[in-house]
Amino acid sequence: MKKLVLLFSLLCTTVLLSAQPLRLAHLFSDHMVLQQQTSAPVWGWGTPGKTVTVKGSWGAEVRTRVADDGSWRVSLPTAAAGVPFTLTVSCGKEKLTVSDVALGEVWICSGQSNMEMPMRGFGFQQIDGFREQLLEAAEYADRIRLFDVKSDTTHVVQADVENGWERTDPEVCAKTSAVAYLFAKRLTRNLEVPVGIVVNAWGGSRIEPWMTMECVEQAGVPGEALTEIKALREKAGLWPNSVATVWNGRVAPIAGYAAKGFLWYQGCSNIGQSCYDLLQAAMVKLWREAWGAGEGMPFIFALLAPYDHGTADGRWRPAFVRTQMHAAEITPNSYAVCLETLGDEVTIHPPHKQEVADMMALRALSSAYGVNVGMTVDYPEPQSIEYLEDGRVKIRLTNVWSNLQSISARKIVGFEVAGEDRQFQLADAEVDWDGQTIYVHCDAVPKPVAVRYSFRNWMGANMQTSYGIPVPPFRSDDWPL
Repeated sequence: MKKLVLLFSLLCTTVLLSAQPLRLAHLFSDHMVLQQQTSAPVWGWGTPGKTVTVKGSWGAEVRTRVADDGSWRVSLPTAAAGVPFTLTVSCGKEKLTVSDVALGEVWICSGQSNMEMPMRGFGFQQIDGFREQLLEAAEYADRIRLFDVKSDTTHVVQADVENGWERTDPEVCAKTSAVAYLFAKRLTRNLEVPVGIVVNAWGGSRIEPWMTMECVEQAGVPGEALTEIKALREKAGLWPNSVATVWNGRVAPIAGYAAKGFLWYQGCSNIGQSCYDLLQAAMVKLWREAWGAGEGMPFIFALLAPYDHGTADGRWRPAFVRTQMHAAEITPNSYAVCLETLGDEVTIHPPHKQEVADMMALRALSSAYGVNVGMTVDYPEPQSIEYLEDGRVKIRLTNVWSNLQSISARKIVGFEVAGEDRQFQLADAEVDWDGQTIYVHCDAVPKPVAVRYSFRNWMGANMQTSYGIPVPPFRSDDWPL
């Protein structure tokens, strides 16, 4: 009899321990945006073995059983864009209702401080046009919605993140990532649908914390670089320089939330790292696999803008930008936007976030949505470089399709040439009548053998197409920097 009582007691204890209230992940909260016209994953927790029913008021319903570990997950078909809807989750007598749900377009916006920088700016650093955006925010509050991830970094993979969705009224707009908000504003005005931005940015973070260690090891980085990356885990602790800490606490818990694509604005903390292209390509692959989207989710990212980085004449920033550009070349459905005319010599957080968002939005509209934006959104690159007998350098660029010009419409700044002595001198440049050929010359270098454009940390380079697409740094030589 005692054995039966003990057995019954153990069974009751097991049931009590496994039973838990029905709940949803924080991503599924009032005011949320679900990606339209897809199968959107919805997940949460409950009592093992019980049946969970998930209904969308747009006419979708699915069921599943809670797994032994207490988790459940469904794929819920979504309809065309619209608002408001409700999401109802029930399990026996338990019922959860998510109100004011919008169906629209969702983008995951990550990176370090330039992505994190809110519309109200940082101390002593403002966003251009921020007052106008705050004054207009009420008009867009229902059309632009924010989920700002607030969870911490950790060495242990987490199941959920903190916070909930918000409508971007003026108060919320002020604290929202300027790049993400301005990007969303362009999308909602062009596509005429609600836009949800999941902002998951951490100032000062390197790229390695956004990846698993297995991903880093499979990236193909050289052995010495891999050793240095692994050492970060021992030196940095939970600060977001340590491998996988941001992934564990802030990416893995939201992985799979249905979205159209990713925005990425990061790199300052990895500047000088020659294997960054391999790491970024590996990270994109990891994220796409975690979202179950393969190469279908576009990855749009910003190249580092000019800044002195300790010395304006340093060459490590443009060299790193070329590494970033290579990351786009080796990653399918990945696109870099050039910020070469948008930097600031004295602040690493330039105020020109509208222009950054515009170029990301142009790329998204063109490449992700197939919208004819009326212009080429690719940045120009050298197609051919010739050294003429009269001492000039003739450079022909691709992807122009409109005249090249300087942002001042006067003198082109940013070119330098060198002779056999490898000593670079600042050079003058002028655009030919065809609008895509440049002639560069320097009286101090009568027989140039190498030419560079914007190949210093900061030199005020100002060349762009008449559509406002900046020309990224380039060089004809392969000499040590």
